[in-house]
Amino acid sequence: MNQLFEKINPVLEWIMKLAITNLVWVVFNLPVAYLTLSLFFIREEPQFIMTMATLAILAPFISFPATTAMFGVVRKWIMKEDVPLFRHYWAAYKENYKRSMAGGLVFTLAGVILTADYYYLKSTLPLAGYLFLFLLVWLFLIMLYFFADTVHTETKLFQSMKNSLILTIANPFFSFGIALISIIILYFSFTSATFLLPFFSGSSIAALSFFGYYKVFSKVVELQNSQTDQ
Repeated sequence: MNQLFEKINPVLEWIMKLAITNLVWVVFNLPVAYLTLSLFFIREEPQFIMTMATLAILAPFISFPATTAMFGVVRKWIMKEDVPLFRHYWAAYKENYKRSMAGGLVFTLAGVILTADYYYLKSTLPLAGYLFLFLLVWLFLIMLYFFADTVHTETKLFQSMKNSLILTIANPFFSFGIALISIIILYFSFTSATFLLPFFSGSSIAALSFFGYYKVFSKVVELQNSQTDQ
């Protein structure tokens, strides 16, 4: 019985940490979370567009810093460092706020442009529409790696964005697998398993994404070091 508990205990600890971190993330995202949920009850197109525009404006200032802080907490777990959750979340939030906000402005603008192109072209030029849908998924992946790179390295903003882009290409199948799993989690969270939203959706995606980023990042660094030694 004790051996079984020893095996289950780390899993239970991870579940608890993911749930608490996700709840903290939701609290820091309350205005954005409220508007996102309200989209499901809006029936008029002008109101829907207005709400989406408000979300696009708020996201860089609210969601991006909060998500970066969540990645900072998750990074400590994956690196096997034990830190006070609330204290480290707040420290990561303050430390990376300006950089996250600036990156958020770039990613949000790019996302708005690609989304508008996708909706405009999907009915008139379906192939072009699929291309922009692929670019949206790629942008989502770069964004996830940007969060991870922000809390893992001390590079400048655009260098970090460049690193994130390069890492998505360094191991494309693995990285796009991470993006697709994250999108599937989001899809089921909003359609059928809504209980995941306040407890696991954000933190599980952060853990998965940082794990993928760190694996690719480590391989690239190892390759660079081996070339330097030759």
